[in-house]
Amino acid sequence: MSKQTIEARQPLSVDATRVHEIYDDFVHARFDKLAEALDEKVDFLSHAPSDVFPYLGRRRGRAEVLEALSEVHKRLEVVRFWPMTTVVDNEQAALTVVVKVKDRVTGRTANFLGAHFLRFRGGRIADYCAIIDSFDAARQLTE
Repeated sequence: MSKQTIEARQPLSVDATRVHEIYDDFVHARFDKLAEALDEKVDFLSHAPSDVFPYLGRRRGRAEVLEALSEVHKRLEVVRFWPMTTVVDNEQAALTVVVKVKDRVTGRTANFLGAHFLRFRGGRIADYCAIIDSFDAARQLTE
């Protein structure tokens, strides 16, 4: 899908249903739909140890974010990504999520909690910040 096609689409409304659809697209690696949900200049920050999750950290722009999310799926099977709570207020959303992943090489699994904060612009994610219990996730994936 071209950049012009993505940008030309009408802004999507932001509500809990839309946020859950975006997370479902991530779980199922539907990157074409994720591209539509991301602002061209999205600022992505996931607080995670770079030695265990080198593909996370700070990413800027739709292409970099999609590359990082693709790398997540190459290295980890996303078994569960369940939003426990979702609060949406105008163009902002906050979620607590339960995550279960399985390392595709080692077969090790990790279960952990995360908090995600999203700010939308024109119905697309402009800012994304994730905080996970990275100490526990790293311990589970490396021991």
